Amino acid sequence: MSWLQKAIGALLRPRVIGKARGTNFDELAQRLGASRDELLPRIMAAKDTPGNREALNHFVGIERWSQSRLRVAQGEPFELDSYRGYRLPDDAALVELQEAFAATREATIALARDFAATGVDPQTKIKHNDLGDLSVLEWFAYVDDHHLRERLRIRT
Repeated sequence: MSWLQKAIGALLRPRVIGKARGTNFDELAQRLGASRDELLPRIMAAKDTPGNREALNHFVGIERWSQSRLRVAQGEPFELDSYRGYRLPDDAALVELQEAFAATREATIALARDFAATGVDPQTKIKHNDLGDLSVLEWFAYVDDHHLRERLRIRT
C-alpha cells in the first residue's frame, strides 16, 4: 500500500465509521436508495467523455468489489483483491456504464435488505484494503459515502 493510500485510509476511516454509527441495515438500504436517486439524474445526463466513462467505471468497480467483501459475512471466502477486477472493460460504452451503475446499486440495496432479513451480525468485520477492518454496517456506509464524495467527477 502506498503512503497516499495509507493517508486516505487514515482520513476516511473515521468518516465512514461515523456515518455507520447508530444505523442498521434498513436505514442504510434507505440511504443507498436516496443517494441512488440523487446520483442517477447526474449519471444519466453525463456527457460521453473519457473522464465520465472512467468515473462511472470506477463507481461500478468499487461498489461491486464492496459487494464481494460484504458477502464474506454470508460465508463466502475472503479474497484480498483489488477493485479493478470488478470494473467493466475499459472500452465499455457510456450507456453500459450507466446501466451497470443502476443495476449494481440495486444489488447493493438488496444485499442490505437481505442482511436485515437473515440476521447477519452487523458487527462482523471484513478487511478493507485501505481502511482496515470495517463492520458490515461500515461497509454499506462506505459504499454510500464513496459515490457521494466523488459525484463531482461526473460532468454533465
